[in-house]
Amino acid sequence: MGRKRILKYEQVFGAVQQWLVRHGHPPTIEELRKTLGLGSKRTVLTYLQRLEQSGKIERWPGARGIRLLNRPKVGAETTSIPIVGEAPAGPLMIAEENNEGWIRLPREFLKPRSSRFFLLRVRGNSMNRARVEGGTIESGDLVLVRQESTARPGDIVVALIDGEATIKRFFRSPGYYVLKPESTNGGFQPILVESEFAIQGIVCRVIKAGANIMIDED
Repeated sequence: MGRKRILKYEQVFGAVQQWLVRHGHPPTIEELRKTLGLGSKRTVLTYLQRLEQSGKIERWPGARGIRLLNRPKVGAETTSIPIVGEAPAGPLMIAEENNEGWIRLPREFLKPRSSRFFLLRVRGNSMNRARVEGGTIESGDLVLVRQESTARPGDIVVALIDGEATIKRFFRSPGYYVLKPESTNGGFQPILVESEFAIQGIVCRVIKAGANIMIDED
């Protein structure tokens, strides 16, 4: 009979966070068991109960009823940036208690230093021809967003329209605004709005899906 595998609780916490970052939702117990190489779901539940007791996670009934609570440490040359949701998917929840997870990014990405930043997961290809710092915006990528309520013409913005977040190129026209897609799919059309939208931030960098990113663990 093989020796029972013993993990540090930080490894389990990190695995939950990494799954969330990669897939956009927490893992199920079975998915976490396979990821960690553990023999039974009961063992996974024991680790999760300990993490919940220590205040690192919150759990509730349901297959994916896990939410991370701990804000990770910040390194000397990096800063932890929260993932707050995806677009298009619904309203952004930028408050810290709604964060899905964190990624450590080089501080040189975060300019000006006085600004606030968040990460947003891209869903769909309405902007897959747009380039930011040399990277195209494709489904599954993360975009780094500088939190702003205004933008200049030509900026790629995260806008909230009818309660739903979208990423588009911003332009002004007399009496209205244009949120323009840049896609290989000609079916996407510009969105014309007057005042019934809100700019949430400006996209300043793309973190490609599958990139060698630094997942934060406490």
